[in-house]
Amino acid sequence: MKVSPRRNTSQSGFQRDLLPPARSFYERELGKLSRPSRGWVRGRCPFHDSRSGLSFSVNLDGGGGFYCFGCGVRGGDVVAFVQLRDRCGFVDACKILGAWKSVTPTERVEIARRQQERAWHRQREIEQKQTKRRERLKLRDELHTTVRIYYDLGALLREVGPVGTVAESCWSALPPTLDCWRLEESAYCKAAGLENPYE
Repeated sequence: MKVSPRRNTSQSGFQRDLLPPARSFYERELGKLSRPSRGWVRGRCPFHDSRSGLSFSVNLDGGGGFYCFGCGVRGGDVVAFVQLRDRCGFVDACKILGAWKSVTPTERVEIARRQQERAWHRQREIEQKQTKRRERLKLRDELHTTVRIYYDLGALLREVGPVGTVAESCWSALPPTLDCWRLEESAYCKAAGLENPYE
């Protein structure tokens, strides 16, 4: 999807010099960006759920032109980005960015409300990702603990031999430990979006 905003030069309200700098605008909108390479940075695409988090490229030297290698969305500057994000026209996008001469008080209130709503959604998305990451790490740690127990039981069996009370305890603990390993590995694969080897 490409945005080609129609810019009528007779519209005297547009003030290009009031547009926010591309870097600060995209850092606010996308969060963490990669290090610049030839004027381009990468970040998480706001228009689709990117697995890599680096499919969205932004040209900081060229006024904020952008392209997503995942979903194909593209545009020439921050105005085009706002048009896509808010599904609005050129004039409204300029007003949102503060690059339009006359903005009514009602429009200012609506713009502020939208900004607060976007900030709330961004914060909620960050918190959800952090919660999912914590859950994934907890499952990973549980899996590592179970694998360690399984291998420790095997090492103990090699030390004490195949018979005796210690060996009987180890042999009886091995099957449930292996079952636990499989369940935890399945849960971790599901949480991490990996292929489950047991399905």
